[in-house]
Amino acid sequence: MSTIKTVFKKIVTSVRPVLLSILAIFLAGIFTTIFHLIFTPFLDPFPQEALMSADWAGKVAIMDAYMKTNPFAVYSALIAHGMGAFAGVYFVTRSNLAYDRKNNIVRPQWIGPLIVAGFWMFMDIQNDLRDAPIGPAWTALDVVVTAVLSFLAYLLAGGTRKARTIDEFYKG
Repeated sequence: MSTIKTVFKKIVTSVRPVLLSILAIFLAGIFTTIFHLIFTPFLDPFPQEALMSADWAGKVAIMDAYMKTNPFAVYSALIAHGMGAFAGVYFVTRSNLAYDRKNNIVRPQWIGPLIVAGFWMFMDIQNDLRDAPIGPAWTALDVVVTAVLSFLAYLLAGGTRKARTIDEFYKG
């Protein structure tokens, strides 16, 4: 019985960071959607149907026209994408701690926040260059803003804190 419990504990310990990263990406998507919805009243309706039916050159023309009539649209997208990544990285940094039995310490993990931030930056590139093309300069700025806000979330969530013994960790 103890062997099964030990194996189960190892499996749960291995799968937990992956599941937390998936949950963080889902949370980042929710925050991005909320921020997009906050900015929606200040913008003209987004031409989603036209973008879905157009080829790439048509998408570029549609987005150019949309950005000329709504100059705040790009800035609202930068804020929404960055804050989504911020929320995801903050969540996974705060919730993903590893206990090292050998040294009896609790240490923060960096791989989960890196996966969430990297995936979010990839999705920024995918969205900004293929789905709703806004140009390489705006895409680069979007990725930089996302990276900076992700790193800020990592710092604020305590990702750079030193490893502490289990007694220090629970004292606060």
